[in-house]
Amino acid sequence: MADVIVNISGDYPDTVQPGKTKAVSSLIDATRDEFVQVVYSINRVSPPASDVVTKLARHPVRPRFDIRFEPEQDGLTAVRYDGLKAGLFMEAALLHLSERIAADISSKGIKPDLIHGHKLTLEGLIAEKLSSYFGCPYALSVQVNTDRKILKFRPDLRSTYRRIYQGAAIVFPFSVMGQRVCDGALGVRSGPTIILPCTSPEDRIIAPQVAEPVLTSVFHLKDYRNKNAAALVEASAALQGRHEGFAFHLYGGGPEPDEQAIDGLIAKNGATSFVRKGPIAHRDVQTMLNAACGFAMVSKRETFGMVFLEALLAGCPVVFPKDWAIDGFFDEASFALGASANDFGSIESAMEKMIVDQRSMKQELADWQ
Repeated sequence: MADVIVNISGDYPDTVQPGKTKAVSSLIDATRDEFVQVVYSINRVSPPASDVVTKLARHPVRPRFDIRFEPEQDGLTAVRYDGLKAGLFMEAALLHLSERIAADISSKGIKPDLIHGHKLTLEGLIAEKLSSYFGCPYALSVQVNTDRKILKFRPDLRSTYRRIYQGAAIVFPFSVMGQRVCDGALGVRSGPTIILPCTSPEDRIIAPQVAEPVLTSVFHLKDYRNKNAAALVEASAALQGRHEGFAFHLYGGGPEPDEQAIDGLIAKNGATSFVRKGPIAHRDVQTMLNAACGFAMVSKRETFGMVFLEALLAGCPVVFPKDWAIDGFFDEASFALGASANDFGSIESAMEKMIVDQRSMKQELADWQ
């Protein structure tokens, strides 16, 4: 019989939040032929203030906030757990959640061979407890966006995270930067650590083609601040005066206020070359990228960014955020340029380089493919 893996993830699409990224679900789906995959998809929700007061009065050190399990569907159980913002009582809430998940696993007669916590600093707390409860090893993923932030702002949990990181049977950082951050903060592991980039179902290899000087980006507009849309607009305003036919096409939908915010940035900078193109179906992204001169997304924080690999496989050079995302994978390559999110000059320069050196970049990219 196949080994049973119990996955704990806050990033798995479920009935509570169906729009979550598919990075974790793609990984799990890709291994269903080899393992029995059980998923607990956890969702933090804010409790009513009155309930918080009551729970804190009863247990001021380790409050036991409410937890609600949705009906299981094909091995997926969505869970809502009450938790406070800014990480208040985070450890207590997650350890209480681990108790409830352990009880649910036992009630279903599941006997895990491995527990996989899909982030170190959140799900890792649960994975370690479940591992101890069921007497099986645990694995961790490292998602540098969240894990880096929590490691920075929770020094009180540093020794706990060091124990969890060092005690995992295996660790799968999404990125080179994820491993560097954790090794630097928690010590280099003696156990196995394997870089495991996000997978995407849109992974066709499409030969590069020389295109008009049109750069592009793809992201949900609700994330426009973190995705550094202001820098992309400002750089486009500068480049449009130097390159005939230049345009920047931004794909992605979002709430009207966010659309208006980006339109305001366009107007403020006089970036007539910058055009919002609206939502695009995931299946069409690679075809669009193949027809572009280059792709730019210089986020302030980015765990990995599957779209970077989708772009490279589609024959499209990329500009990515230095010290985040795919940094460390293509250090010597001309077709993947790192730029600091806080350095406008480096962003503009990298975007221009994709225009000026398009032919040589795409030739090297073709060889890499």
